[in-house]
Amino acid sequence: MTSISRRTFLASPALALAAGRKPRIACVMNAWFPNAHADVFVSRLLDGYRLNHAWHEPRLEVVSFYVDQFPANDMAREEADEHGIRIYPTVAEALRLGGSKLAVDAVAIIGEHGNYPRTARGNFMYPRWRYFNEATQVMRRDGRIIPMYQDKYFAYDWQDARRTYDRVREMRIPFQCGSTVPLSWQRPPIDIPYGTRFTELLTTSYSDVEEHAYHGIELLQAMAERRAGGETGVAQVRWTADAPSGDFGVLLDAALSRRVNAHPDASTLPPQAFLIRYRDGLQASVWHLDARTRDFLFAARIEGRSEPVATCFYIELLLHNHWGFMVRNFEDLTLTHRNPVPIERTLMANGIMLAGLESRRLGGLWIDTPELDSSYSASR
Repeated sequence: MTSISRRTFLASPALALAAGRKPRIACVMNAWFPNAHADVFVSRLLDGYRLNHAWHEPRLEVVSFYVDQFPANDMAREEADEHGIRIYPTVAEALRLGGSKLAVDAVAIIGEHGNYPRTARGNFMYPRWRYFNEATQVMRRDGRIIPMYQDKYFAYDWQDARRTYDRVREMRIPFQCGSTVPLSWQRPPIDIPYGTRFTELLTTSYSDVEEHAYHGIELLQAMAERRAGGETGVAQVRWTADAPSGDFGVLLDAALSRRVNAHPDASTLPPQAFLIRYRDGLQASVWHLDARTRDFLFAARIEGRSEPVATCFYIELLLHNHWGFMVRNFEDLTLTHRNPVPIERTLMANGIMLAGLESRRLGGLWIDTPELDSSYSASR
């Protein structure tokens, strides 16, 4: 393997700025069509974005695309033509700009959406591991590490998810991943300091279980990791179609009282949930309620409080301005090589999702999760 100088890769964005140019970005994506993740993320990298009622000029320069699929409503070709960007036939060529050496300062991987089959569990076989593997092979062969963004979770297979995480740590890649939802606005704002003692946690989601329940799972993990003692790992996960009862019923009522977006009127999808048992005894659930909400809601019972705390992690369903938080974090990562979000959160949420879908495949059995027997601290 090529020896990689830490000074070489750390200097890259600084050298770009010193040379009077913005850091150059390669974008690797499944497909780009209206409102796809490629659309709401890459368009903001190209053209700037609004966030918190203010305009933000792009701090990076997108210089290459790799696109895996071109559907009938493809936008990638028109956007490439509009911005003078070349679409390369492979990930490696996009990172090398058609040459023989890595020629960009960071890479954004948006492996969401497109026409891909599902696994037996029901999750889409998006080629995120392939993109990640090809990009990191370029770094190794060319002797330079660059920051990476990977949209959403790591992989549809646990072995690939774990390999992704381990390689990031081994190669010391400045890395960003995960859901936009934990970054979004809280309505109303709530104060959950690190060291909080929870007794139960609950979040909600809607639409496709695999694609959207994941956001509820990562939102849950973003809050659970703030508890006293930090993250201790997950012992078991179960899927259920039973109605919530007891404390979870009370928490769900509290969460639904914080809805912001208009309620759906036509969904016939039945409610379902993932139940999570953490290794320290914390109980949690993610309720998928397509007929009752279009919000990602959070509720919790906290020791010493008689009433639950609850809020909506608000996303703009049509404007998608909440994606500005993710774009801003990627810009910061590229410029500083620091990520404010622990990537262990995404690894844990990835594993919870896969175990929950396996439980659903098996009719609702509790699934032991020894692979999630890990701890981390998210406090800053």
